[in-house]
Amino acid sequence: MDDRLLAQRIAQGDNLAFETFFNDNKLKVLNLCYGMVHDRDKAEDLCQDVFLEVWSSISSFQGKSKLSTWLYRIAINKAINYLRKEKIKRFFVPFESVDYYIQSSERVDLSMQEKEKIVQMSKIIDTLPSKQKQALIMFIYDQMPQKEIAEIMNVSLPSVEVLIHRAKKKIKQKMDKIYGNAFE
Repeated sequence: MDDRLLAQRIAQGDNLAFETFFNDNKLKVLNLCYGMVHDRDKAEDLCQDVFLEVWSSISSFQGKSKLSTWLYRIAINKAINYLRKEKIKRFFVPFESVDYYIQSSERVDLSMQEKEKIVQMSKIIDTLPSKQKQALIMFIYDQMPQKEIAEIMNVSLPSVEVLIHRAKKKIKQKMDKIYGNAFE
């Protein structure tokens, strides 16, 4: 079904159309929110808020972008607003949550040293500028194409490429400082 028709059906109160849209996109929105706030409960709350926003404002969707792009913009804005309101500076999981993160990604075989590197990397990523964080999360965690990231962030494709490249470069430089050039 085309995006405008789907948006129109949702706007008319078609619960089945909304349920289908929700089921097709919930996990992606949840992952994006989790990547931004790294608190599972808060990510679930934000995900719920995102879809409530979609339901209440779907009539404002103009079809200038894909419906999923519009959805991601709402999710990013909700997460950013949450982070601003709460003045949360942390970006990734705290050390105590590493086991949950690792288990959820089926990486329970990691050594303590590898777990510590994950924690250290999350602290480094926390220091990245906001746009670099956003681009990196969508690229790595959501495995989103750079073109789609550009649409969501409302920037050019080369800008997204630069944001991701700079983020990776900063992470590598800081990890190399801590672990020597052994970090790959």
